[in-house]
Amino acid sequence: MDPNLTHLIIAGVATVACVIVTAVIWKRAQVKTVFWWIGLTLLPMAIYLAGLGGAAEGAARTLYSWWNGLDFTPMEWVGLVLAGLGTLLLLGSRLIPSESAKDRRELAKSERKAARTARSGSTGGALEPRPAAPAAPAAPPAPAQKGGAPAQDSEFDEISELLRKRGIN
Repeated sequence: MDPNLTHLIIAGVATVACVIVTAVIWKRAQVKTVFWWIGLTLLPMAIYLAGLGGAAEGAARTLYSWWNGLDFTPMEWVGLVLAGLGTLLLLGSRLIPSESAKDRRELAKSERKAARTARSGSTGGALEPRPAAPAAPAAPPAPAQKGGAPAQDSEFDEISELLRKRGIN
């Protein structure tokens, strides 16, 4: 078979596979992930159209012959471990949520506002905000009883007890 036709078939299949993956993730993925897949979709056909099919085939053959010629000496093991670690870090960095400069500015602004509110609350004043009371521990659920009225009464009793503890009558 003509090598040029083989390269075209391989590029076409890879492009179609990437188009399918991109279409599947289109609605659910983040924008940066969709753009990454769109870029990956363009590469196989770009390699073919640029005339780099033979170079890509040569690279694949070189990688194959290198792999078959490995003796797995300690130096080669160290190199493989470093390559694996680097690959894990590169791929793992995609899992870290990105934070834009705008998000960092908004976070710093809200922290400054919270600090100002805390300082102004401690200086005193006629309209000093009342600190929020700590949440009461949740009461264990009452055992199920037959009939709706006694269960409702016990819920109202629990609510009125919580309000009484907080000083609300």
